[in-house]
Formats: sequence, C-alpha cells, structure tokens
Amino acid sequence: MKIIKPNIIFGNSNLFFFNSLLNIFNIKKNFLKIEKFKDGEFKIKLLKNFSEKTIFILQSLCDPIHENIIELLLIIDALKRNFIKNIYLIIPYFCYSRQDKLFLNNTSISIKVITNLIDMCKIKKIITIDSHSKNFECLFSSPIKILKSTSLIVNDIIKNNILAEIIISPDIGGIERAKNLANYLNLELVIIDKRRPIVNNIKIYCIIGNVINKNCLIIDDIIDTSNSLIELVNFLFFHKIKKVKAYITHPVFSNNSYLKINNSKIDELIIMDTISLKKKISKIRIITTKYIFIEEIKKTIINYAL
Repeated sequence: MKIIKPNIIFGNSNLFFFNSLLNIFNIKKNFLKIEKFKDGEFKIKLLKNFSEKTIFILQSLCDPIHENIIELLLIIDALKRNFIKNIYLIIPYFCYSRQDKLFLNNTSISIKVITNLIDMCKIKKIITIDSHSKNFECLFSSPIKILKSTSLIVNDIIKNNILAEIIISPDIGGIERAKNLANYLNLELVIIDKRRPIVNNIKIYCIIGNVINKNCLIIDDIIDTSNSLIELVNFLFFHKIKKVKAYITHPVFSNNSYLKINNSKIDELIIMDTISLKKKISKIRIITTKYIFIEEIKKTIINYAL
C-alpha cells in the first residue's frame, strides 16, 4: 500500500524537534506563518490550501505556556476556516496536567479549563505521551491517545549498557509507570512515599524496599524545579545506594534547574525532547520521542487512507 505523505504544520514551541520529525517525511517547509503584534497578539496565516484535507498540528504546551496555548487555538481556527476534513493534534508536553483535581477549596481544576478549550474546537484526535494524571483521558470529550515512553527507556538501557538493579517510583502516583518498566526488565520495584506540603517542595516519609548498595533507576514523567529529584537522590544516598540515574519524559526545567542537576549527586539524567532544552549540561542526555510519534502518524494515515 502506498503511504501518503502527511500534511503537517507546527507552532513555535519546539522547533528543533518539529523540524527533525518533518525531515523523516521529507517535508521541507512549515506552511504556516506566525506573526506577532507589538502588544503580543498573534496573527496566523496558512500558506497553503488544505481544504478537505486531513492535517496534523504539532505544538508542545510548554513555556511560554499561555502563548503556546493561544497560538495553538488560533492555528486550529485558521484551519477550520479553511474547511479542513480532520485535525489531529500532536502535543508532546501537555501543560496543567498536574492540576487535575481540587487540591483545596476555592481553587480551579486548571487542566479541565484547557481541555474544554480544545474540545470546543472539535478535534479528530489528540496524541500525547506520558500524561501526568490517570484522569487525563477522562477530562476530554475529544478522542485522545496517550503514548508510553517505556520502549524508549528499555532500548536506551540496552543500547548504553546501563547497569540497573532496582527501579524506583518517586511517589505513589508513579507506581504504574515504574512497575511496567520493572516488569519488562525483570527488576525489583522500590516505592518512595513522597508528599507535597507546598508547591515545588516535598517531604519524604518512607522508602518501601531495599536500596542498600544498589544501582538505582528513577522513572518519572516531569521534572520542574529539580527540587524533588535532588531531594530524592540525597535521600537514596543517605540510605547507602551505590549509584543513581533517572529517566524523565518532560524536562520543564524552571528556575535554575540545570545548575542544581549539575551540582547534584545524580550520575546521569536522561530526558526526552518533548520540551526544547535551553542549555547543554554534562550530566543531562537527550533521547528522542519523534519515532513514537511518527509511527502514530503513519497508523493514522493508513486509517484515513482506507
């Protein structure tokens, strides 16, 4: 069966990743012009007629979060006015996913506001990877596919001969993700009971499992200020581990996270390219998610080409 080249356009959120993905399909140009007025308003213009076509939009909802959200909504509106047949959203990193419930009275369920905005656009399907919340799918009316990074991590461990004796879930919420990897590699799972008394700060209550003199792998979805990861690393060394590395899908890296990581006891931090890395640090290595998204695009093309 002949594979049709997909129609893909992208926003400004993660240009290196988007261009790298497009190169696989031999697509040389983004048929979208994004301009900005002096007051910060966006002006979106399509440079090609996509009428009656199926199209993929690439946009990571990372910093600057609110600019990237508005940019995405305006791109969708421009396409809708071009009478697009189907719109698929590829959103490698989805902001506000940590705010999926009422943590306190008189607060908002922030992710629900964002999902409502996207649902209003009547999207054919949303594709993302490693969502933070188990409730994420339930918050959308639009169909959504949440890809998993487990195969990428396994391949990287094998390729780089990474020695790991235990897999560590940094909190109760990450047990399923860490357990899947531990089962795949036939390794022991250790769980950390960690809670957040205030935003971006943690308190570790206990460790479930034995880490003494072990090579550890921490598995998590998001790294923000790096405070949680570094505190966990220090906690593990206090419990006499041998070495520790970590795999993180979404490198938010706010404030001076890079410097903290570089000065920490962590042996290596392996991140994915769902968010553009602004600095190169010796302890940080990147693996790409583009092939997972490419496979999903190919499956979608086959389905709508039939």
